[in-house]
Formats: sequence, C-alpha cells, structure tokens
Amino acid sequence: MEPQPLPQGITAPPNGDPAGHFAALDLGSNSFHLILARRLGQHIQVIDRLREMVRLGTGLRADGTITPEAQQRALETLRRFGDRLRDIPPQHIRAVGTYTLRRGFRAVDFLEQAGQVLGHPIEVISGQEEARLIYRGVSFTLGPPANRRLVFDIGGGSSEIVLGDGIHPICMESLHMGCITYSQRFFRDGRITAKRWQAAETAARLEFQPVAANFRAAGWHEAIGTSGSIRAVAAMVQTLRNTPDIDAAGLADLRDRLIRAGRVDRLNLPDLAAERQQVFAGGAVILSAAFAALGIERMLPCDGALREGLLDELAAGRRGRQDVCNHTAEALSQLYHADRGQASRVCTTALGFLDQLREQWALGQTPDIDALRWAAMLHEIGLAISHSGYHKHGHYLLANGDLAGFSRNTQTLVSLLVRFHRRKIIRREFNVLPPEQRLTALRLTIVLRLAVLLHRARGSEPAPPIQLTATTDGLHMDFPKKGLTLRPLMHADLLEEQALLERAGFALSFGETD
Repeated sequence: MEPQPLPQGITAPPNGDPAGHFAALDLGSNSFHLILARRLGQHIQVIDRLREMVRLGTGLRADGTITPEAQQRALETLRRFGDRLRDIPPQHIRAVGTYTLRRGFRAVDFLEQAGQVLGHPIEVISGQEEARLIYRGVSFTLGPPANRRLVFDIGGGSSEIVLGDGIHPICMESLHMGCITYSQRFFRDGRITAKRWQAAETAARLEFQPVAANFRAAGWHEAIGTSGSIRAVAAMVQTLRNTPDIDAAGLADLRDRLIRAGRVDRLNLPDLAAERQQVFAGGAVILSAAFAALGIERMLPCDGALREGLLDELAAGRRGRQDVCNHTAEALSQLYHADRGQASRVCTTALGFLDQLREQWALGQTPDIDALRWAAMLHEIGLAISHSGYHKHGHYLLANGDLAGFSRNTQTLVSLLVRFHRRKIIRREFNVLPPEQRLTALRLTIVLRLAVLLHRARGSEPAPPIQLTATTDGLHMDFPKKGLTLRPLMHADLLEEQALLERAGFALSFGETD
C-alpha cells in the first residue's frame, strides 16, 4: 500500500520516535502478518510489513487442541515479531487470532504462552468481528466507496463476506471454509481432478446457500477480494489472460488448466510461490463457488484486509473501538427491550463505586472497566426470554452472540458479569479467563451486584451516598446515618448478599456512620 500523502505544512516525526508508531498483528490459520505504521499528522503511513507462513490451521485437531509442531512454528514466529514490538507503546499494539484460535477451544495454555513470547496479549475475535475489520481495512486502503461495496476474504480456515454502504458494513457473514481446510479435504495429495474439483465446489456452494440470497437481493456496485488466496488467483488470471481483475471466464480458464495439469506445480507459473501452491487449489475453488453463488461478475483484488482494519482502528484511538462496542451494546439493549432507565441507574452507581475502589484495588485504566459499563447496560436482557433465571439467559445471549467490536475475551467477561450479577457466584466459571484477569473479574462482578441490589426497587430515587473501603478479604460499606434503618428491605437484601458472597470467599460488611 502506498504511503498516504502529507498535508500541507506537516512534517514526519523522527523514525526513531516510538510514541507515534502502531503495530497490528493478524494471526491467521495460514499465515501470521505484522504491519507497522507511524502517524504523519492526520494520516497513517505503513513503514514495514512482515509475513510468515505458519500454517497453524494444519495443526488444529478435532478435539480443539493444536499439535505441538504447529504451536512451535507459531511461537518461533511470534518471538521474532515480538522483537519488533519492543519500543512501541502497548496501547498502540493489537494482536488478534482468527479461525484456528477460535476453534482451538482447548488451546488456552498455548494462547497464554504465545502472549508471553510476543510480549503482548492476543485477542481471539469472532467471525463477524473479523468481517467488520476486513471491511474497515479495505476502506482504509481504497477509501470509502461512493456506493455499495461487496468484500470477500478467503482465510486459511474461514471466509468472510461483507456488504457495506460507505464506511459502514450492513451485512456480514463468516463461513467455515478456507484455503487450508479445503486443500486438506479435497486436494490433500496435491492431485486435482474434475471429480475432486466438482466435489469441492459443491461443498462450498452449500456453505454459501443459507446467506447468498440476502446478498444478491441487496446488490452492490463493486466487488473487492482480499487475502493471499484471492491475490494469488488474480496474479494467475492476469498471467494467463492479461487482465487486471478476476472475472468468471478467467476463473473457468484457470480451473480447466488446473484440471488438465493435474497438479498446481505442473502449471509452470513462476509468480506462484511454492508455499502458496499447497493451498492454492482450495482457495481457487472457494472463489469459483463465490462467483457462482453470489452472482459476482468481476472482482478487484485489494492488499488491505484485517490487519489494515486493526491499524486504522488503533490510529483512531481507544475511543474509536469503544464507539463500535457502545453501538453494539445499544443495539442489543433495544433488541431485547431492556429497561434503559434501570440500566442507566445501575450503571451510574456501579461506575461510581468503581471510582472509589480504583486506587484501592490498583485497577488503573484497565480496559476491563469498560466491560462493567456494558454489563450494567445489558444485565437484564435475559428478561426477554423469561424472568426465571434471566441472568443465565442473558449470559447465554452474550456468550454466544456475534458482538461487533468485542474481542472474545471481553465478550466472555461481559457475559460472566451478567451471569453472576445475582444469585450465587461459582468461582470456577471464571477460569475461562486468563489467570491475571480473574480477580479483577470477580471484583467487577461484586461491584455490579451491589449496584443492582441498591436499585432493586427500580425507583428514580438515587442510591444513598455510600463510602466503600477495600479490606484484605472483601469490602466494607458505610451508609449515612439511618441510611439502612429507613430501608429495611435493602438491609435484608444486604444480609442475604453477605451470605452469598461469603460462600464465594469474599467478605462483605456494612454499617451506618454516626
């Protein structure tokens, strides 16, 4: 991607100044990418790119583990990448894992080790979040479209389709097929036959079937293809037919040549790297199915994808990503008809409590605090299903939904806060979080529980002014004089809460000031 031009009168900061530098890492199923950039006035200039073919997806087992060999390849790459990140501010770095790390649900230890080797935590993002960031990366690279744009990306384990209007995606899907998985499933030994190609394309068409009609009905003015697989196909079509983009005729010609050759390496295409040959057929057949299923006539390849989307969002600052998460939380609140007044009261009280405890608990400016706000906004969405056990219903909706802007870790944390904002706390359930986050998660849960308890009457009256003090094993609440005496139901609720927290190993005490 060419550097963005400097505005009049803007000069570049020194190359050695790390404060204006950013790094985005895309840990895909096929390859790992690192993109480094610096801020130039209001613009972002890419200064370096690194890519290593790790093939993490080839090591994914059916039981959700990743083979030691694949883990070792990944760790060696991350160690090299980590060396390039040493001087960049942590808040200017974002590393995300996609399909293989989503499916590797028993690879928690590997993720922790990978973050230590890299020197930065790794987020695992959902397919929908991956699609959103891919669309943003295309807009960053090509500029926002004047009309509707379709973006298609083929990864190692999944493929993303996004339809957007301007800078905003309006329809996003992530499908369970990628160049590694299809190459292993249909072309494992490297042989390409008409029968194998037909079986692979039929399987891909079946993946598209549930979503294709919606995309075709909406329509678009241009189709953009991202990822190494699509760029490799575009390069082959250009070599074979001397055309700058991909069309259906070019794909058909490429398919016929592959079948006649019987193997990719017999095509004698010097532009196709040996490392790409192993997964080329899987990517090409998925792209062929996409053209047929979606009715694509012509597709332009684009270098920008997930990592450029990460970079653009990083450069926008923490507020840019927060805005996406806030929009998602607002949309969920409306979808499930949450009582916005009650949510606002609980949120205000919870954040007020947290302000009192921030120094005592040494929380600093941890982004986990945002999770408390989103959980307070959404703690009652389970009521849309049933009042009985509504905290469990809310947890299920949040844990299993596609939440734009949320990493898997943040999504898990918010869902746990909602799950345990009432009734008993099961501490082992917090073990799905990284070890260093579990104590903070428990503390945020208790703050939310207390805020919900104080507003149980659902009235507009504000909560009484309460002073919170952290103790060695819990919290003490100081109410104003007669603050509890005049609220016997609140007092009874607090006694019940005290017993529930004691079972979870957390001490709660309370009283009135003189």
